[in-house]
Amino acid sequence: MPQQLCKFSEIGEHGKEIALRDSSGAVYIMLFHHKGEVRAFLNVCPHQGRPLNLSPDRFVFTPEGSLMCPHHGACFRLEDGECTDGPCKGSMLRKVEVKQVDDTVYLELAVEDLTG
Repeated sequence: MPQQLCKFSEIGEHGKEIALRDSSGAVYIMLFHHKGEVRAFLNVCPHQGRPLNLSPDRFVFTPEGSLMCPHHGACFRLEDGECTDGPCKGSMLRKVEVKQVDDTVYLELAVEDLTG
């Protein structure tokens, strides 16, 4: 059964972070508006495993609209999560399958499946 994450309208221009819990602890998901749709990824930079936000619900973007790691400057496309510049170029953010129904965003799989 899909788990409700938030309202699409609650995702601000700088993104939204959602904390979920499973048996191993917290799992953090980043949600973004992209071309009228929602994009979701685990909040983990592939370079050093650090979170990509500066503070809750506050992510950094390049002038071109790429998500930028505030720690080492890696840049990620929101279309697919690929790192296009920086120390982990060619790496991918881990995409999280979500579904939008009207103004509500749902997680499409179990939280435990995100950490496996």
